[in-house]
Amino acid sequence: MKRTVCLLIFLLLSAPVLAADNSAVVMNTKTYIYHHPTCKWAKRCTQNCIKITKQKAQAQGARACKVCGG
Repeated sequence: MKRTVCLLIFLLLSAPVLAADNSAVVMNTKTYIYHHPTCKWAKRCTQNCIKITKQKAQAQGARACKVCGG
């Protein structure tokens, strides 16, 4: 019983984290770095940038921004 409750609590807490992979990010197609849309570097990116899901950006080999964490 205790294990079941702990497992349910874990699943409830981890569900938003797992769903976050489908969130929109701004990816620079030249540097293959993706940013959170509110990141100062995403706002400065005017060329070579596309909006894409975080999961697709990672599948293309992009890495997260060191400032915002993507």
